[in-house]
Amino acid sequence: MTQKNEQTDAGTAARTRHIGLELEFAGLTEAEAALVFADAVDGTARQSDARRWVCETQEFGACEVYLDTRFDDKIAELGKAAEHLMREVVPVELVTEPFDPRHLPLFNDGTAALRDAGAIGSRDGILLGFGLHLNVEIAEETADHLGRVLTSYALLEEHFRAKDPIDVSRRVLPFVQPYPDSLVDALGRGIPDTLDGLIDLYLDHAPTRDHGLDMLPIFKGIDADKVSDAVHGLTAVKPRPAYHFRLPDCRIDEDGWSVMPAWDCWNTVEAVASDAPLLTALRKARRDWTGLPKLGRKPWHKEVATILDTTSERDVS
Repeated sequence: MTQKNEQTDAGTAARTRHIGLELEFAGLTEAEAALVFADAVDGTARQSDARRWVCETQEFGACEVYLDTRFDDKIAELGKAAEHLMREVVPVELVTEPFDPRHLPLFNDGTAALRDAGAIGSRDGILLGFGLHLNVEIAEETADHLGRVLTSYALLEEHFRAKDPIDVSRRVLPFVQPYPDSLVDALGRGIPDTLDGLIDLYLDHAPTRDHGLDMLPIFKGIDADKVSDAVHGLTAVKPRPAYHFRLPDCRIDEDGWSVMPAWDCWNTVEAVASDAPLLTALRKARRDWTGLPKLGRKPWHKEVATILDTTSERDVS
């Protein structure tokens, strides 16, 4: 199986699809992080309000750097003393505009500079559930494309979690819960051939944002009322035509860490989605697996690994 850094989709002409990154970390203030990152990527930094900075860059657009906005009201309510304490566990976020993936090596230069300046990631403490989020532009707004990518991720997710386990600091939080078996099984049985059917299936089984692949921003852009009704106003969902892949940890403080493994992981999802025989084989394996007695079947991720290894051997030969 071949992984592709230039994102393409079966049946469409090859073209560059943009990616946006959201990086969560601690150890630096917004000002420190903005100035360090801007310097590393030859940009400029400016303060836009009390807790928000902007890095103007050629490759990544106007990147925002700010303390996690989910805690703004609590910080304002409790005052400066609380802000100092909360900075120990509340992440600073670095959010890019969509950019060409060929600039990822330069982004890694920026993360290395942040590491050298003292940024810390998920594994530095039990309460530091920091992640790296990828927002990958969809190839097309069709049930075929969205359905195949969603199904590929759903079938591969347990394999990813077993191969590179996310840190316990994130597992105890609700933000990256695995897809329920009911959704994976349903996609194994059949991928809806209409957008309405695909959205209904997803909302029936996973109507929250708290998953490793959050499809709600895409679906909100297609049918805002349906998504709003499903989440009952309990969470804000902004429409965006991009896959919100939020499974990877931020391990910025570890030597050699970069965003490339997460990007390669996403490329695997799309490579499987574009390989019709492989996706069909995985779906059939899932159906067969669910039909076995629970005590007599091996973990699903081992079934997936066997199929992927067999496919890789076929590609090499």
